[in-house]
Amino acid sequence: MRNALRFPFIFIAAVLPLLCQPHRTESVGEKEIRGDGRVESCDTNRHALEMKDAEGRIPLISLDQSPIVVAEERFLDNGDGTVTDTRRKIMWQKGDNEKEVTFEEAQEYCKTLRLGGYTDWRLPKPDEGETPVAVALRMPIHSPDTYARFDLYWTSDPTVLIPFNYRPSHGVQVSRIYPAKAGARAFVRAVRSLGNLKTSF
Repeated sequence: MRNALRFPFIFIAAVLPLLCQPHRTESVGEKEIRGDGRVESCDTNRHALEMKDAEGRIPLISLDQSPIVVAEERFLDNGDGTVTDTRRKIMWQKGDNEKEVTFEEAQEYCKTLRLGGYTDWRLPKPDEGETPVAVALRMPIHSPDTYARFDLYWTSDPTVLIPFNYRPSHGVQVSRIYPAKAGARAFVRAVRSLGNLKTSF
């Protein structure tokens, strides 16, 4: 009888300290979000969320920011018809010349363009028209063709055109560059390198 009564007391003595510990819920800030949507626990002393993709890590994002906000901050609308790409250190014309022209006419357009207080505009290099740029500068398609998916723009290479005004999320494949045939006509969206002095006009 004495042994039978001893067991409950031993059990209570062992369990009671565990029951008295405060319940702790893991906060969002103490979890790690993976690119595949799963959430895993991480070091509680970290003050940032680390986004991962299938190929590796990308920079830390502070808790008061979202990936969308960070992406948007790459491109700064200057409010004067120009947009700055802070990653590539270049400034884009927010709009365009509004009509298709020859390569020579495109060059002349850039030489005479006066926008945002700058006069040193040029045609973009083929690799400067990457997808994030196209998304940030997207406008309604110029072409009246119902089935048109994008507009083509001149680059500094007279044999290469780059697409703008398309929607990558629609799932339609769009090439990064397109060949410019003899006598081709395309739109113009000028660009300039940062660091040059501002010129008044």
